[in-house]
Amino acid sequence: MQLDAFTDKRMKILYTLSFMRGGMAQVWVANDTSAVLNNTSSFGTLVEILALIKRTTHMQLHTLRMTLGMTAEEYMASF
Repeated sequence: MQLDAFTDKRMKILYTLSFMRGGMAQVWVANDTSAVLNNTSSFGTLVEILALIKRTTHMQLHTLRMTLGMTAEEYMASF
């Protein structure tokens, strides 16, 4: 399904959030989904939420380091 098929900006955001699963993303998505449904979300558009995700990802990758005692498998799982 293409995002252009949605006429409501809230539905675009909810559709996008539905693909984010597991780990910390799951908690964040649950909270933001509730906020979107309650009309209390700080995101006005899909572009805003995607920009936040991109910034967050860049920051996390920038700070990712292999630490002493960490196995290659643990490091790759963090990546």
